[in-house]
Amino acid sequence: MFSLHTTVPFLLAFVASCGVSWMLSHNQWVKAWGQDTSGGIQKFHAQPTSRLGGVALLLGLCVGLYFQSSHKLNDGILGLALLVSSVPVFLGGVAEDLTHKVTPTIRMLLTLASCAMVYVIFQMGVKRTDIWLIDSFLNLPGMPLLVTLLVAAGFVNAINIIDGFHGLASGSVMLMLMGISALAFRVDDPIIFRLSLMTVVVTLGFFIWNWPKGSVFLGDGGAYLLGLWVVELGLLLPHRTAELSPMAPVLVGIYPLVETLYTMMRRKFIRSHPVGHPDALHLHTLIYRRIFRSVNASGSVREKNWNNAKVSVVLWVIAAIPSMLALVFWNQTAVLLFCMLIFAMFYIHLYQRLVRFKTPLFLARLGLRKF
Repeated sequence: MFSLHTTVPFLLAFVASCGVSWMLSHNQWVKAWGQDTSGGIQKFHAQPTSRLGGVALLLGLCVGLYFQSSHKLNDGILGLALLVSSVPVFLGGVAEDLTHKVTPTIRMLLTLASCAMVYVIFQMGVKRTDIWLIDSFLNLPGMPLLVTLLVAAGFVNAINIIDGFHGLASGSVMLMLMGISALAFRVDDPIIFRLSLMTVVVTLGFFIWNWPKGSVFLGDGGAYLLGLWVVELGLLLPHRTAELSPMAPVLVGIYPLVETLYTMMRRKFIRSHPVGHPDALHLHTLIYRRIFRSVNASGSVREKNWNNAKVSVVLWVIAAIPSMLALVFWNQTAVLLFCMLIFAMFYIHLYQRLVRFKTPLFLARLGLRKF
């Protein structure tokens, strides 16, 4: 399937993303752009760092798709449409990374604009779920667009929510994209397969500077861009392949979805705070506080960075399992729904254990290991 000729666009995409990420993390003049300090309720890194990793991702995608289109024209056309639809939300995120003055309302409106462009450009959205009750609801006029906006915007913001520790969001996105590419391979959709792998390669070029040292961050622009690409590819796949259950891509991305839904419920009904009010009580934050920071709370910058990076390793495992289950049960909607329920129950149980200082023994032991 891959030859030297077909591999070149992937290599160039990786080099572009990696090179720009290196520049953002090592060039002092560029590094100062969009700099993120270590102060704040959701900040757990040790040093000021550039938040413009999304620029490296965008340039990597542009380079890869440009060279890919020379021998796979349909890949270039579909990729260009994905890029065009990403422009509003990406620009809103980068503007926030540079100025820290873009309100959540404006960013949400730009997110909805990008999601609406997905619906209009591809003439597709959430039109079937293989769940009779929901599909009956989707037959009502305007409902596919409304549900598409809700699902897509929700997932884009979900990736931004889990972007809290070195490599957590970018590593989780790579696992999700590999899950989507595996599903595409399973149902013989080579275009989605190649575009998913292209995005994995681009993200990897950023990832090697993001984890474990946290030399550069995704920022809002990068998180929004990756979130939109994952949800776009996840929507396109069942739209192009009737045999695939629409719930399979949902299971692939279930971790950030459950994180977001539970966060909204926790803020609204448990803590009586506005849903958009930031806090430091996400699952990844609790894992850091209960397991890794408690082991060496007053360590050096290097030790703090490693404690930060180890949080992501735990959550990558949690994020990878649903992707593997989605590949196994790719056309069995009822089983996929059951897997989602089990994952949600596991997430809530683990969260409650950590909140109550009853850390599971297998996780507590990880805090004592050096890896």
